Amino acid sequence: MALLGNYIINIGACKFIKYYKLISLIESKKNKLRLKNPIMVWDGECNFCRLCADRFKSLGVNNHVEFIPYQDLFNKYPKAPKLDYEKSVVFFTKNNRYTGAAAVYRFYNEIGKKWPILLYRRFKIFRKISEFCYQLIADNRKKFKSIGDFFLGGNYMPDTYNISGWVYGRLLGFIGIIAFLSFWTQSDVLISSKGIVPFENDLRQIEGFITKTNTDVSKWFARPTILWFFQNDFWLNVVLSTGTLSSLSLMLGLVPHISIILSWVCYLSISSVSEPFLNFQWDALLLETYLLSIFFVPWKIFDDRKNVDNPLPIGRWLLWLLIIKLMLESGLVKFTFFGSDGSNTWRDLTALNYHYWTQPIPSWISWYVHKLPEFVDKVSLVFTYCCELIIPLLIFFPRRLRRVALLSLISFQLLIIVTGNYGFFNLLTIVICLTLIDDQLVKSYFNKWIFNDQKQYDSKNAVEKFKIISGSIILICFIYTASFFINRDIKGNQANQNNNDISLVGNKLIQTAQVIRSMNAYGLFRVMTITRPEIYIEALSSDSLWRPIIFKYKPVKPEDRPKFFPSHMPRIDWQLWFEALYFERLINNPFDLSSYKRFLEVMVSDDLKMSDVSINNFIKNEERTILESLPFPERQKYINNLQSSINRHLNNSYWFARFLSKIAMEESVMKDAVVFDNISDIKSLRISLYQYSFSEGNVNEKNWWKIEKENRPSFIIDLK
Repeated sequence: MALLGNYIINIGACKFIKYYKLISLIESKKNKLRLKNPIMVWDGECNFCRLCADRFKSLGVNNHVEFIPYQDLFNKYPKAPKLDYEKSVVFFTKNNRYTGAAAVYRFYNEIGKKWPILLYRRFKIFRKISEFCYQLIADNRKKFKSIGDFFLGGNYMPDTYNISGWVYGRLLGFIGIIAFLSFWTQSDVLISSKGIVPFENDLRQIEGFITKTNTDVSKWFARPTILWFFQNDFWLNVVLSTGTLSSLSLMLGLVPHISIILSWVCYLSISSVSEPFLNFQWDALLLETYLLSIFFVPWKIFDDRKNVDNPLPIGRWLLWLLIIKLMLESGLVKFTFFGSDGSNTWRDLTALNYHYWTQPIPSWISWYVHKLPEFVDKVSLVFTYCCELIIPLLIFFPRRLRRVALLSLISFQLLIIVTGNYGFFNLLTIVICLTLIDDQLVKSYFNKWIFNDQKQYDSKNAVEKFKIISGSIILICFIYTASFFINRDIKGNQANQNNNDISLVGNKLIQTAQVIRSMNAYGLFRVMTITRPEIYIEALSSDSLWRPIIFKYKPVKPEDRPKFFPSHMPRIDWQLWFEALYFERLINNPFDLSSYKRFLEVMVSDDLKMSDVSINNFIKNEERTILESLPFPERQKYINNLQSSINRHLNNSYWFARFLSKIAMEESVMKDAVVFDNISDIKSLRISLYQYSFSEGNVNEKNWWKIEKENRPSFIIDLK
């Protein structure tokens, strides 16, 4: 009987459950929401929810998803199911409803981002973690609102960069104009047919070397320059004028991507044939900026301020990563590179005791800053380290911390500008930093008169797809090369640099990056110079008086006030700073110092060019007789040492020898670089190495510089 009773009860229960399910199904169909578009329902009384809803709403495509507070839900949809809307957002589609993390992922699926919901459905662990995190945030909304306010400010809307994107192209074009015009004014002196190192001689030498050695290396790889087409001064001016005009076009917003490509090609073309004059870090930075900016600027005929585009994320991140690499490398090398005596003034906080007067070309402002109390130097160094090693990492964080990075880095660059002369380097760095400016920061200042129709990029557009794919390839190459350079910086100059662990592909990539100069290593002043040697050049005229050769920018006379020129880059004056350091290093090596003097004497007096140089040029007749009397091993050892020393001088000082030759011949082209003060009919040149430092007194004493001339090397070149 008991079994029969249980059987009857179970039958009744099953019928009741079936009946209940049938009634529920009828009721659900009866009360089913009639939706044209999906609906996201949220708690309208929660400020955190409102900010999040505004953010999601801005991501919706053409208002495809309707957002409605649950407090208003039943007024518009009386048949909506009664759920605990305070606990979780609910996302309604035509056939289903989703809550919690599933609702968020389903929303992203509706606007085209399908991967979150796919992960949610396929992986249980992802589903559990997502729901846990969602519930954690939902249960602690006030705390997370405080966190959100700290990182994002008063709104959680996605960052857009329409304004900075539009301004950036104009300012990069302006920097390009400065760079091209600055070099153009010096090109006749530097690389023209009458210049110090004519570019056509360099190209002919490269072509001859490739033919002679039968190497497989292309001349275009050895010197990537369009000057191969026509090797004359007219074509050089065509390249420079094209670069200037393309920069002007970029500044005006005309075909920005084509303008950047032309500027990159032209600047690479002159950089490749202008060593050592265009071998500085700001030249490398400009080329790398050009390459990466192709994916940041819009690809259209005219970048109209009334119809701007939000730059591609990959374009933004390429430039942001460039800022990070530039700053991090500059900071790392200060701690990992040491002087020949093992000292490191950056580590012991004494670098700024020397920097203002030992930098290549100080300004008169540098003189005054050097006089400030020492504690100012200490504070400045700490600020420098923060700006180079810590602040750049804030770029990876949300909006507010990114703004801290923006203001700090720009302030840092402005301080460098007013305390030294580095051409367009710091101006270019500031322009790159401006890409960090989000529209929310400046919209209130600009939106009334500019950018009325801001658009999001369309990732489905064929052009945008191509930009994303090609930009991704460049990003991968950038990250690889940057990792290589940063790893090398961390090892410093005292570690055993072993590159054998680099793959064949990686090594080829590094070589290509070095050739096109567009994925570079950075780090100014790895080792702070604590002395200031200056090459002092004097000419003996027919009146038997020695007169100094006056340079327009580098210090010569102690009473000359240092100049301040924040954008122009005087290439010869800068290069002479490096030549003086090289000269100073030779003092402790009598053989190299003697060969250096002989190298300059022979090169200048005989007016030798690179193609004319032979080891026999540097062996005097009396020495030849002595050498012939020596045993073969000793004779060969001397010749090998001399050959090695002359080769070092050729690599470092060939330009200087040609520069002195031009002065000796009093060529008119040199008057654009130096001042011949009552000098004519030059009989001899005297090359001296003096030690300069800022004067210890005040400016009223009329001397800005203190010069030590005693016991310094000096030699005379008699001209034939």
